[in-house]
Amino acid sequence: MQELTSISQNNDDELNSTCQSIQVPGFKRHFGNNLTLFHIWGEPLITIGPHWPLTLCMIISFGGASYLLIYEIAIRKGLYVYYFSIFIAALQMFSYLMTALKNPGIVTSSREYKGILQCIVCNNPRNVGSLYHCEDCDVCISGFDHHCPWTGKCIGRGNIGSFYIFVTMIPIYIVYFIIVSLL
Repeated sequence: MQELTSISQNNDDELNSTCQSIQVPGFKRHFGNNLTLFHIWGEPLITIGPHWPLTLCMIISFGGASYLLIYEIAIRKGLYVYYFSIFIAALQMFSYLMTALKNPGIVTSSREYKGILQCIVCNNPRNVGSLYHCEDCDVCISGFDHHCPWTGKCIGRGNIGSFYIFVTMIPIYIVYFIIVSLL
């Protein structure tokens, strides 16, 4: 009888130690391969993705094209064309920088969840909207759309609006550049 009690007690001890080891560990903020430049209340606001060399190339390309448009072509076409060219170039560059620098929706907070599938790397619950773990950025992104190497990071809930503006501005910028060049 004592033997049965000690076996039962040993099984209970093993079960308790197993249950304790299964508990959700304390959460550590994980920004993956992204460089976070500015935080508000611990959440990243400005981030640079792992493909930052392509981001730098895009900024230089857009800057060079804007210089060519404004100071080599539009300045000879009149004051209105000159100022409108500055406006179009600034809007295009601003939309790109907003997309490339804004936090794409990196999930950095976690609570204790019971019985919910979690990301192995980030320890984030997987049932929160369209949460997806990006292998390139090594973070979970809320509202994940895709990973864009041209912007250097993921496109998600945080920067999808500016991404749509940027993608809309590219053909407008190209068509405007061609029209101004042909005038």
